[in-house]
Amino acid sequence: MDFASYSLALIAAFATARYVTENTKIHLKFKGLWIHHWILAALAMAVMYYLTIEEPYLWGGLTGIALEGLPRKNWSIRHKK
Repeated sequence: MDFASYSLALIAAFATARYVTENTKIHLKFKGLWIHHWILAALAMAVMYYLTIEEPYLWGGLTGIALEGLPRKNWSIRHKK
């Protein structure tokens, strides 16, 4: 059932990330850099991997967040002022 937890978390996180990104204007910008949510999710996954955290719902959730941001057109981490 670990795969089921992963899959359900992936779908829920993807849908939630899509809803939040489409309906809010929250941006993390500093010193000319724009930190996208998929970058934050990937960094969190790297930390979880390093710490050997194996919770399927956490991995599925972070994967869903990262995947939601990847197909978007604006990939630039440089913030144009």
